[in-house]
Amino acid sequence: MFERSKKAVIFFQRLTAAAAIPALFVLSLLCLAAPMEANAMYIVSNAAPVRVDELEGNVFLTDGVAGLVSRTSESELELAAGLDVTVTYQGQQFYTVSGEETLSELLARLDIQPSPLEMLSVSFPDSGMEVEIGGEFVFYEHISTVSEHEIEYRYDDCKPDWYEAVIQEGSDGEYTEVYEIIYQDGQQTARQLIDVIDEEPVPTIIVKGTMENFANNDDEVSGISVNEDGSGVITLANGETVTFSGVRTMRGTAYTTGGSVGTRTASGTQARVGVVAVDRNVIPLGTKVYVISNDGVYNYGFAVAEDTGVRGNTIDLYMNSNSECIQFGVRDCTVYILD
Repeated sequence: MFERSKKAVIFFQRLTAAAAIPALFVLSLLCLAAPMEANAMYIVSNAAPVRVDELEGNVFLTDGVAGLVSRTSESELELAAGLDVTVTYQGQQFYTVSGEETLSELLARLDIQPSPLEMLSVSFPDSGMEVEIGGEFVFYEHISTVSEHEIEYRYDDCKPDWYEAVIQEGSDGEYTEVYEIIYQDGQQTARQLIDVIDEEPVPTIIVKGTMENFANNDDEVSGISVNEDGSGVITLANGETVTFSGVRTMRGTAYTTGGSVGTRTASGTQARVGVVAVDRNVIPLGTKVYVISNDGVYNYGFAVAEDTGVRGNTIDLYMNSNSECIQFGVRDCTVYILD
């Protein structure tokens, strides 16, 4: 009878196994004929405290969003006991508490006999139940198509090749058509498209490093082993290892941008923490290093020689502020020359 999305089918399959489930949300339910009739049509929800696995006649299941799915079986709409029930009929309100009974039996107790052309709208707020009986109701059907989001990789040559980080969580897109459906006197009399919701998918963005035998500037080191020839291995706290070909002691200084110092390095890259300036005759530009001060106070970490401006056996460490540079001053440093 109704078009339906894949979501509706999945929801229907879940509902057929539901039994006496406590209400979680307020959901509108419809009935095309009086509950005393053999062909009563109910619309029930997974959030409703009713047993929906055995219902009479044409039964329509819905979550109030995804659309309707129909099936048939051979018994009445059965209610759980203890629900505070409010029934609105012909401008009056009736109050009762449900027993373990059918909806027909509950209405009969209240001496309410809807005509065959009247319909029932039922909702289950909190632990109660509300029934409205009338000749016209409106139902909003949502038909959705989901577009899966993509995964986008961005490569960073300043990050180690084992580095991978999600910088944007993706989400699927969804195209939804909303139809207004009007029921009058037990029949569908109108169905029209009233809204279109088009949510574009958002990609997941993952940054992957490409630099071999390197680590992030602030990665923690758990150990350093040096061979007799000066080569060795630096082991990171995360278990990754970085090899070096030699070790040298150098005069360490610090610099930052501002004044006559621009934001671009001699290599054309952005000046940043993790960049060091060297004499290219001593350490070639592009050399990867690991730097710690000999007094043990400063562990500058992993860096790349991308800048110049010093002479001889000096390594100039980029820092974010003048105060950091002043605090560092001049210190002897151990510089590991990475492979």
